[in-house]
Amino acid sequence: MKSKPFPTTSVTVTMILAIVLTISSTISTSYCAFGSGGFQCNEPFARYGGMLAMVTFISLPLLVVSAAIAAWRLVAWLRAR
Repeated sequence: MKSKPFPTTSVTVTMILAIVLTISSTISTSYCAFGSGGFQCNEPFARYGGMLAMVTFISLPLLVVSAAIAAWRLVAWLRAR
């Protein structure tokens, strides 16, 4: 009888997205703000404000989806054991 392999990829992707979201949101809240010119950041991230905002806004829904997939695969793996 074959057992299901541990969902390493799903768990790894979820962990990487959580780390990326944590780093980008920490940088965004510490160095960036909305002002009269839009979303701008102070040095050393002055040129990366748009990229940081997009990474933060995109990684949150991706994290939710990947966490749901990882949880589903973990439950399936535990039931197969």
